[in-house]
Amino acid sequence: MLSSPIPLARAVEPHLLRSYGPASCGFPSPAQEFEEPPLSLDDLCGIGRPSLFLLIASGDSMNGLGIYDGDILIVDKAKEATLGNVVVARIGSEFLVKTFTRVDDKPALKSANPAYKTIILGEDEDAEMWGVVLWNLHKL
Repeated sequence: MLSSPIPLARAVEPHLLRSYGPASCGFPSPAQEFEEPPLSLDDLCGIGRPSLFLLIASGDSMNGLGIYDGDILIVDKAKEATLGNVVVARIGSEFLVKTFTRVDDKPALKSANPAYKTIILGEDEDAEMWGVVLWNLHKL
């Protein structure tokens, strides 16, 4: 279950962060010792669009994709879900984060944790694709 959606507003005066370019997760590259232009998280994440919301992830069903309990998700309610997107779906009154897929040509929601069953969406269910997850923020 997720927290209630929180609208995401652009800062009045965005704080620009210094960026030093890529940080290798393998072997260091001596050619990358230069400073990049400042980076605005507002611009990078598209903050300020009225369709963006924050949700706080709850549970472990998406751990396999790196979405953990307590992570902050930036969700675009205006983006149309396509197969393979991580989406926020509303089933009844509950918000769920899952991967949008198809099973036997029917829309379905798949967890990234094998302990959870895939949810096949039927015509009789009170369900909607609420938004597409664009960013996942979590503390290391």
